[in-house]
Amino acid sequence: MTAMSVSEATDWGVFSKPSALPFGLLAKRFKQGLVCYGGALSGGLLKALLDRGIEPMLSTGADELVVEDDRVVGVRARQGDKELLIGARRGVVLASGGFEWNEELCRRFLGGPLTHPNSPPGNEGDGLKMAMSLGADLGNMSEAWWCPSLMVPGEEYDKRPLHRGDFATRSLPHSVIVNRKGQRFVNEAHNYNDLMKAFFAFDPVAYERSNLPAWIVIDQQYLERYALLTYVPGMPVPEWLVRADTLDELAAQIGVDARGLAATIARFNRAAVEGVDPDFRRGESVYDHFYGDPDHKPNPNLGTIEQAPFYAIQIHPGAIGTKGGARTDGDARVLRPDGTAIAGLYAAGNVMAGVTGAGYPGAGATIGAAMTFGYLAGRHAASRSV
Repeated sequence: MTAMSVSEATDWGVFSKPSALPFGLLAKRFKQGLVCYGGALSGGLLKALLDRGIEPMLSTGADELVVEDDRVVGVRARQGDKELLIGARRGVVLASGGFEWNEELCRRFLGGPLTHPNSPPGNEGDGLKMAMSLGADLGNMSEAWWCPSLMVPGEEYDKRPLHRGDFATRSLPHSVIVNRKGQRFVNEAHNYNDLMKAFFAFDPVAYERSNLPAWIVIDQQYLERYALLTYVPGMPVPEWLVRADTLDELAAQIGVDARGLAATIARFNRAAVEGVDPDFRRGESVYDHFYGDPDHKPNPNLGTIEQAPFYAIQIHPGAIGTKGGARTDGDARVLRPDGTAIAGLYAAGNVMAGVTGAGYPGAGATIGAAMTFGYLAGRHAASRSV
């Protein structure tokens, strides 16, 4: 069941008023097993399977597609030390996610460095490699669902480092993103997919990416009002935040040009007071406002950075998934380069070439497309006579 709606979350001020959340109600819903957003959609899909007596095989990895008479008829899999041969009369649907945790594939295909993926560590491109082994055509291989990442040292998920996608910190007042020159280079509140592309700017003379590394800089005003990763106002300042009494000291600690940072903050503060960002138009769009503070005037996304101490945290190139994979037709059938379908093979989700290309239509674009093409695959496979 769904625990909250988008409008409910917005009314609560999930991002801008963390201390005012109804924690009692949230705890009650948690104990009831209620989830929301993508978790609720996935839960509904799982329930539909279980209601039909179909139980997912956990801890079971597929390694190879089985082909007979030019048709995919199953997979070879492993479950611990046990090898399995699983037949599929109507077809196999690849829905294994992207390849963002596979360093070799990322290095080979992506248009920018991906060092801190936000997805489950199992997304290593297994489905992509199986499709490639049968000569599948590929598309969008240089693209990802880019998302800036922050991390708390020592946090892990499935024995791999946990990288947290940042949506609100960079959008709230009293925060700014700078490069090693201490300069801003993007509208910090822009949608995460397109915002990340500014991090990949390449200087052909210096032969380096001029906006990496990058840092989020905030001040005491921010910490007194808003949350940051595991921190909420009123808690002791965490050790993983770089802290300094002056901007010059902060610049020295994070390896940023002090003069550049001072000039950037001075210009940013003037813009925050006026409520207009002449450089990157932060706070102009409805999207920007969603992650801002509606009670902050004159602009919900702009606030001065002037109250010591000052703090910084490095922001890394991350992604919630890759967009590249096997090209499919309107029935989710995997295609060869000549446009013919590989019989018995389907793809859905981030293992297929993303239908949005380089763009980002909005939240839910990954799971929405996955559900749609999963439905198309199932419908087509069910129509086959066996």
